Amino acid sequence: MTARRASSGPVRLILTVTGLALAPGLLGCSPSTSDNEAKASRDRQLPNFIGEHFYACPDGSRVDVDFLGDGLTLDIKTRPRAAPVRVTSPASGQTYVGPNLEVSISGGDRITLKRPGARALACKRVLAYRDAADRVAGGQAEGSAA
Repeated sequence: MTARRASSGPVRLILTVTGLALAPGLLGCSPSTSDNEAKASRDRQLPNFIGEHFYACPDGSRVDVDFLGDGLTLDIKTRPRAAPVRVTSPASGQTYVGPNLEVSISGGDRITLKRPGARALACKRVLAYRDAADRVAGGQAEGSAA
């Protein structure tokens, strides 16, 4: 019995030290590094938030889309400080409709925004806001105004 306790001491110590070293990363305790990340984290505090996508548009604008509930409700922000516009869809794969806005998603990486009296705007998904701004500024964003 004594030999067993002696060998379990170093193992227990290694497991404890490893757990303590990994705990901050696993708990997500690192602070936000930019204003955009801080704003995005506030969006994620919505009670029914399930995901977020960013899109770059050929006119230089960016779109932030929060997926809510069962995926049939979206909150869409076309300007960083603007209030989101909520749109809903009756079923997966159908057009989302909201006040003065229709939204369709195709191929998982494209979104089209249609407003009354304006041309449709087709935007391509990007991984982050900063990447979207850089690509749009460099003329590398794909998508077109339809």
